[in-house]
Amino acid sequence: MMTGKRVMVVGGTGKIGKHLVPELVAMGNEVHAIARFGKPGQRERLEGLGVRCFATDVTCPAAFHGVPNDYDVVFHEAALKFGSEADADATVEINVRAVGRAMEHFAGTRAFLFASSGNVYADAAEPATEAVPPRPPSFYAMTRLGGEWMVDYFSRRNQTPAVLQRIFYGYHEEFGVPTDIARQVRDGEPVDITTERVNAIWLDDLLDAMIASWAVASVPPKVLNLTSPETYSVRAIAERLGELMGRKSVFKGTPKGTSLLGDASEMVRLLGAPKTPLDEGLRRLARSVMAREHPLDHPTQWEKRDGFGK
Repeated sequence: MMTGKRVMVVGGTGKIGKHLVPELVAMGNEVHAIARFGKPGQRERLEGLGVRCFATDVTCPAAFHGVPNDYDVVFHEAALKFGSEADADATVEINVRAVGRAMEHFAGTRAFLFASSGNVYADAAEPATEAVPPRPPSFYAMTRLGGEWMVDYFSRRNQTPAVLQRIFYGYHEEFGVPTDIARQVRDGEPVDITTERVNAIWLDDLLDAMIASWAVASVPPKVLNLTSPETYSVRAIAERLGELMGRKSVFKGTPKGTSLLGDASEMVRLLGAPKTPLDEGLRRLARSVMAREHPLDHPTQWEKRDGFGK
């Protein structure tokens, strides 16, 4: 368990960062966060938790000017997925170049934990282990691999221990693959089964793994798939959600035989297995989605593998 550490979260208001920061605080760490704080109340919410905030845009060359660099652990969560192909240079700036600047600034940290993506792998019939060479199928995925290369280079150059966290579809009531499917089932929209299998890890379990991975940071960086040990049928997820919500599941597409899948054996060996069974997660989703507790922000677009332009 991480406690009593001085921690920086780069991207503390993003999809994952906004959940990660309170968890780190609750564990008894001194937490600082970097973000643009472009939405009302974001900074105030973090400061209310006792978080020291730095308002800066990581895409600026001087982004880290005035930011301390004496942290035990740094979590790098800042990235752009949706809209990534609409502005290629902006995407490269945040997903690649900014990572290099962060690695240089925080070179003395004991663990630089880089939130990458399972999207760096090609679709396959079997789950990819960390030994499988990345073959990114989209521009977004290429920039995520570019960010990994930045971490690898600066880790070796400055002897900074690091972890490349290849995350596969964390989910909870607000976002994620099962959450997208639940909204489709609720609204009577057909669920695309062209991609027939997925990984899905409940967000609390994902956060636990992300945090625990600091203990395995190394030079060169440790590559670690963070996802569910199991892969799940999209059809089965949709049908179970239909049962829970009293809706009929409708489908479209023909399974293509390959999917984006990750092998989490190494994560389980080093960090332990996730605690939340899929059916428990689906029950929580069904209740929340039927109550319309969270507005639809950006769908995961798990059905797409060749671009995230919108």
